[in-house]
Amino acid sequence: MDTMFQLYMEDTEEMLQKAEECLIRLEMEYSSVEINELFRIAHTIKGSSHMVGYEDIGNIMHKIEDMLDCARNGFILFDQDIVSLCFKGLDIVKQMLEYKKEGSGEVPKDLMDEALMINEDVGALIRFGKKEEKSVVVKQPGTGIVSSLLNKKVKGRNKYYITFFIEEDAPMVSPVLLMILKSVEDIGSLAYSSVTDSFFSELSGTNEIKTFDCILCTDMEEAELYAYFDLFYVERINVVDLTRNKLEGNDYFFNSSDHTFYIIILEIFIRLYHLLFNRSKEIKINGEEPNIIKSLYSIESLYSEAVNACDRMKNKDKLNLFIKDLNEFLTFITKMYKRENAIAEELYSNIQFQMLNLSKRAYNYAKGKYLFRILKPEKTDFINKLNDFSEKVNKSTTLVIFIDLSQLDILYENEVKTLIEFKNCMENYGLEIGIIVKGIYARRIINIFDSIKSIEKFNIFQSESDALLGILYSSDFYYRMLKRIDNGQLK
Repeated sequence: MDTMFQLYMEDTEEMLQKAEECLIRLEMEYSSVEINELFRIAHTIKGSSHMVGYEDIGNIMHKIEDMLDCARNGFILFDQDIVSLCFKGLDIVKQMLEYKKEGSGEVPKDLMDEALMINEDVGALIRFGKKEEKSVVVKQPGTGIVSSLLNKKVKGRNKYYITFFIEEDAPMVSPVLLMILKSVEDIGSLAYSSVTDSFFSELSGTNEIKTFDCILCTDMEEAELYAYFDLFYVERINVVDLTRNKLEGNDYFFNSSDHTFYIIILEIFIRLYHLLFNRSKEIKINGEEPNIIKSLYSIESLYSEAVNACDRMKNKDKLNLFIKDLNEFLTFITKMYKRENAIAEELYSNIQFQMLNLSKRAYNYAKGKYLFRILKPEKTDFINKLNDFSEKVNKSTTLVIFIDLSQLDILYENEVKTLIEFKNCMENYGLEIGIIVKGIYARRIINIFDSIKSIEKFNIFQSESDALLGILYSSDFYYRMLKRIDNGQLK
């Protein structure tokens, strides 16, 4: 190695050591003197590296120099992200120097890729910093990077909720978010951001965020978006189309008669349950058995009513496949019972399994909207929330209320008393109450209900699925439901 390169190596290593010492001091306390010194070092290493032909090192130090120049002139805020980026850049330069010492001068591709990522991160930070120059210097609230995008007029016929997942090894999150926001600005407008301007001015904890959510308004179709968000350190994205014409199928119409469909479906499943679960599988079943034939005809008639009710529904787009699957299942059941041969145990179990899955699908369509209501109280303000729910729930269109106590660790005496009053009140309207208890405190809550069995008995279940099947297919539920319909209590 000739004298010039030897001097370059010695001087550069010494300056890199001084740069790291500056950064360590800046981490503890901001100092314009230290930033100027750091800028001088980056400028010197850049110049000497280009002079000896080490363009790769010179390019990294040039980017760091530009970033520090923006920071010392107030164009961007000097924060922990800049410190981390400097450390990362200096570390890459030191690794490059080691390869240069070996004589070949060839730097591995993975190290060059890291250098390219650093350059991209610095470039994104500088571009956004200069665009927001006045905001950073004046520091007026509501005029930062995020605010400036949110304050712009919303444009675009399509709307998307996008979640960005940041790679674990991303050295800093802020530059990644800046690149994302730049892409958003390029193709549309920002309607929502899960981070605020304060995120970009904090000196610590910025790497703790590993996901970023935003709502983008744009004229682009979903398929076009992915090319714009294929960015460094973005591991993956999840796009949900919020465009109005794509969501109309999810509209729920209050005071509609759609619940009639679910009442009919409910009756079908209750009859199916008694047909499939309450019969002995040892008996040879044939088409001559009158009670089976009667049940089959009754179920077929109910299915026709359900199809007609579905045709009148306003919210039916998602039910078409369910109706088709239910029809295929009922057709199979009819053929099965008209055969002369006994039903095999394995086939019988499979049919029961299919029927339970169909009933759970129907429940998932209906819960919270038709017939089934859900209440999940939290630890605080349990009594007020229970009383408030009691007042607001539409009792004339509700059959079952599930109360999920999984977020509670204890029930106090006054809360138990209120729960008993709530249960009695709902039962006076003909509503069924199911209590769901799961989690680490489940045994404690269950013991409380066990201790009051002599005063009031509750139906306790370990999951929502168990609660559904336990109440739906209880011996008395069907008759209580029919009684409510006959008395005009279920509208």
